[in-house]
Amino acid sequence: MDRRPFSRRAPGAATRAVPDTAPVHTVVAARPPGDDGPQRIAPREAMVTDPWVALEPGADPAERVRALHRAHETFTEAGTVPRPVRGVVADSWRRSARAGVHPDGSADVELTDGDLGTYRAEHPLAHVMPLFRELLGTFASDGRHLLAVCDARGRLLWVEGHASTLRQAGRMNFVPGARWSESAVGTNAPGTAVAVGRPVQVFAAEHFVRRVQPWTCAAAPVHDPRTGRLLGAVDITGGNGLAHPHSLGFVRAVARAAESQLALLTPGRP
Repeated sequence: MDRRPFSRRAPGAATRAVPDTAPVHTVVAARPPGDDGPQRIAPREAMVTDPWVALEPGADPAERVRALHRAHETFTEAGTVPRPVRGVVADSWRRSARAGVHPDGSADVELTDGDLGTYRAEHPLAHVMPLFRELLGTFASDGRHLLAVCDARGRLLWVEGHASTLRQAGRMNFVPGARWSESAVGTNAPGTAVAVGRPVQVFAAEHFVRRVQPWTCAAAPVHDPRTGRLLGAVDITGGNGLAHPHSLGFVRAVARAAESQLALLTPGRP
């Protein structure tokens, strides 16, 4: 009997739920002869890093990509999450699987033409799009990246940046009006950021859907400064060069700047 939770069958086919208890394997250092003390975690594994950043200092991006591809295949075949998958990504993979997202699926476009234009014009984040363009627009265009903004449901409202990168992203429906929530397309920075309410970076094969795995992205949620309500997220998407702590810190700072500007535009009642 085939026990694999996923196969490369057509998107939309039934998949098996993955349990929350899927193990994460730990690597430990070997003890020297005669050492009866407690087992030690290997120094490389013991490094304290920001769990929301994709690569720890000194990591080899190419080797990490290969390891993540192997880990992703292990998860889709057996439902277990081996190292080097971060906890935030492992949790997201499990949520994606429970939502029925297929690894060979794609995003659906939910808003088009006039409906999209009307929705964007009325959305609170429209007020800070000039700020997003000022702070991230040139960085995106010059670096062959994309600036993207989604609503609280993970629907992309604006996707702007380098022309050739826009064309490439369009092939996977990373376009305005498409829904990129975790429940629709699995682990990805804007979708995961709105799911967990935290800035997050997603690198290469950390993405749940295979066609998104050549990309790296960093996103931060934006909240209404008066009510705390989640409004959406701002994202920077591009190649694996974005897998750097600075890109996550940058997008986090941009989100905070947007909240500050919204506070000035919508002051609290006396």
